[in-house]
Amino acid sequence: MKKMAIIGSGLSGLTLGNLLKDRFAITLFEKARSAGGRLATRIAAPYAFDHGAQYFTARTRAFHKFIEPLIKCGLIKQWTARHARIDGNKIIECTDWAIDEPRYVGVPGMNSIARHLAQHLDIKTNTRIVLLNRQKKWRLIDEHDSLYGDFDWVISTLPAPQALTLLPENFAYRTKIKEVSMHGCFALMLGFSKSFPIEFDAAHITHSDISWIAVNSNKPGRGNLFTLMVHSSQRYAEENLTTDRQKVINHLCHQTSQILGHDVSNADLKTVHSWRYANNSNRDTYPPFADHDLKLAACGDWCLGGRVEGAFTSALNLIDALD
Repeated sequence: MKKMAIIGSGLSGLTLGNLLKDRFAITLFEKARSAGGRLATRIAAPYAFDHGAQYFTARTRAFHKFIEPLIKCGLIKQWTARHARIDGNKIIECTDWAIDEPRYVGVPGMNSIARHLAQHLDIKTNTRIVLLNRQKKWRLIDEHDSLYGDFDWVISTLPAPQALTLLPENFAYRTKIKEVSMHGCFALMLGFSKSFPIEFDAAHITHSDISWIAVNSNKPGRGNLFTLMVHSSQRYAEENLTTDRQKVINHLCHQTSQILGHDVSNADLKTVHSWRYANNSNRDTYPPFADHDLKLAACGDWCLGGRVEGAFTSALNLIDALD
């Protein structure tokens, strides 16, 4: 059986691993301590936060079929949130997701989906691949100079800027991938010993340094402790990537307090995570990047606008391109 290396174990990598494991002997390489990418849940006992992807939709038949077994076993549930659109500090629209297009979440956390998809795959965690070397076949070298090989195919599912640091200059699609611009995001996590009333469960916000607020604890299966999940705007994140993190926390808390009309600076837990490549700067779409001469390929949610379903569909498209 031919060997394949997949770099990155977010949803694209996990999809490839599961759908190709009967055709290739597959090894996934993940720099973090667990699989999932932005299907992420941060545990800060006694609190838990979905600090990456907040929810997802299923608009294609293929993706709905893929998640249907997870819905049936309770690992994925519909989030029937009260949703608001906020301009600055003013609510301009309210929607009931219970009667709108279904939005889904992993239960009891978004990372539950990744854990399920990863359970029968060979994943080397805490392994950052820094170099690809090809002789007759591909060899991978990590940051500690450990060598892995020999692979017939190597697929990157990293964000576009990180993929470019690995893919060689003669990779057929380097120019196209260079077109993809990605921005960062701060994820502010707030845990409280007591709840307080909020007019919504989830909100998209414009004209603010905040782009999203969710009552994370109101998602299905999250328990009783009151938690808020706040995402910064792309602009604020890009302008403050090197800013002291306590200053970032203080500023985002102040902005959140103004939007909610409640002082959140007294939270029992306040922490922030920085996603360096969280979102595409535009919603351009790209075909599969499969170089059959080099036996190298790249895909990811960034190929299809950054959505969770885009990560799956990009992997599916790449599988078709490998044939």
